[in-house]
Amino acid sequence: MSTAIEWDDRYDHPNHLYGYKPNDFLKEQEIMLRRGSRVLCLGDGEGRNGVWLAQRGHRVTTVDFSAVAVRKAQAWAAEKGVQIDARCADLTEWIHAPAANGPWDAIVSIFCHLPQPLRGTVSQSLVRRMAPGARLILEAYTPAQLQLGTGGPKREDVLMTRERVLNDWSGLVLDVRLVERRIFEGMGHQGLSSVVQVLGQKR
Repeated sequence: MSTAIEWDDRYDHPNHLYGYKPNDFLKEQEIMLRRGSRVLCLGDGEGRNGVWLAQRGHRVTTVDFSAVAVRKAQAWAAEKGVQIDARCADLTEWIHAPAANGPWDAIVSIFCHLPQPLRGTVSQSLVRRMAPGARLILEAYTPAQLQLGTGGPKREDVLMTRERVLNDWSGLVLDVRLVERRIFEGMGHQGLSSVVQVLGQKR
């Protein structure tokens, strides 16, 4: 898994690595969230998704372990005239801190690829901290993405399958779909991609 220093180097660029627009899947599904929802964005990088959600009237906390990315997210929020709670933290530690307690009305995980057992620990910890009726909006690359090479990790074990989603987010009612779609997000994601798209809800 890449280190925070490696991600700092990637984000140390005048432009945003993954662009300035929100993820397409998130943009389509945000309509399910109540105005003013308390939303947690995992691995939100330079804040393109978190800032957009704040512009839509949500109370947003974003977490990323790159200090460079978090500073850019804070600057992007200020430029757009919104507030986000942008935390620079390793999820290994943050998930056990009081700040993670919620209760969360929505969890947004867009291309946040974590290794096991951390992925399962984060997912199950957050399921317990989601409010009744809370939503999960998740998009991640699948192992088939390794053959396409248009973005994402190069390690199969951090890529997502239907089985991994169902195991990680047990406790939610889940709609899991495997999709091939063209993604154009800044310099980092460019072209035909294999993804899993997930909608979840806590009863």
